[in-house]
Amino acid sequence: MAATARLVVQMTPTEKRRLTAQAKRLGVSTSEFVRRRVAEDDLAESREEIEALLATLADAAPRILASLDRSIAEAEAAIDEVRERRSS
Repeated sequence: MAATARLVVQMTPTEKRRLTAQAKRLGVSTSEFVRRRVAEDDLAESREEIEALLATLADAAPRILASLDRSIAEAEAAIDEVRERRSS
């Protein structure tokens, strides 16, 4: 098991009840709930970068597909040429 560290957080009784209730709804301990929320925040920080990469890919996709179509057409033409030479 990985090393752990204890964290003491000051909050109002109302905040603690909300935290406990949210964890209970998920069927996890309050510690696990907090760990998951921290992990979600880490993912959210990466979201902008991921979205930018996806936008770049979406922009490039038509060019990539067109290039693949040209390459397939060239390969098919070459195959046809070889077939013609063999049949001659």
